[in-house]
Amino acid sequence: MKRNEKKVPEFDEIIFENRNKNYGAYDLRKCYKTTTSLSILGGVTIFAILAFAISFTPEEGKASAGPTIVTLEVSNAIIPEKVIPPELKPPAEMINQIKNLQPVVTFDSSETSSYLPTTEEVTESVENGSVPKEIIPVENPEPIVPSENKPFVSVEEMPEFPGGWQALLKYISENIKYPSEAQNNNIQGKVILQFVVNSDGSVDRIEVLRSIHPSLDSEAVRVVKTLPRFKPGKQGGISVPVWYSLPVIFRLENN
Repeated sequence: MKRNEKKVPEFDEIIFENRNKNYGAYDLRKCYKTTTSLSILGGVTIFAILAFAISFTPEEGKASAGPTIVTLEVSNAIIPEKVIPPELKPPAEMINQIKNLQPVVTFDSSETSSYLPTTEEVTESVENGSVPKEIIPVENPEPIVPSENKPFVSVEEMPEFPGGWQALLKYISENIKYPSEAQNNNIQGKVILQFVVNSDGSVDRIEVLRSIHPSLDSEAVRVVKTLPRFKPGKQGGISVPVWYSLPVIFRLENN
């Protein structure tokens, strides 16, 4: 039987079989064993040289037996003279300053009097003018009432329905009539109205802010027109017209 003498490829050849061998990684892997061997050999050589240098001892007679004492002779040394600092004197201004001045007590020479002049004396003392002898009191002016044509958006005391908000909702639910046209077409939703509560509590200027259907809008406006008088809003204690917003909800019972 003939022996197969085909050369088995190396591990690096298998890895880089279908890859670019010109890339640096292939050269690094090929030179890895050689570089490692040279590094180990160089390290062992350096270690041996260091060990030999440490163990080397000099010949007798050349090494010093003990510490060497070095003496220095100083000749013709210059010794500096002793310097005496000059005496510091305070400036003349500090010497001639004035110390602890006592305040001089004086008395007010003007005379005080509790006398109050009369109206006639004050009138005679006025120059280039005349002072009325009779004092006329000024009455408080009447409060300014705002025009009815300009309703307020927000006031100190907002309008209030008799009985409060719950009573207003109850009144609407008891008096509202669901239009048949909206019932047949299953139309429901919320109609938002805006109206003015006048200074006498009456309702005026009804507007539809959010519409759902003409029939529902008309029914909501009709019910608001029948509302009894509100407690009017007040600004500065005076009844004024105020804008009022009201949502009217239409909802079918089967929903």
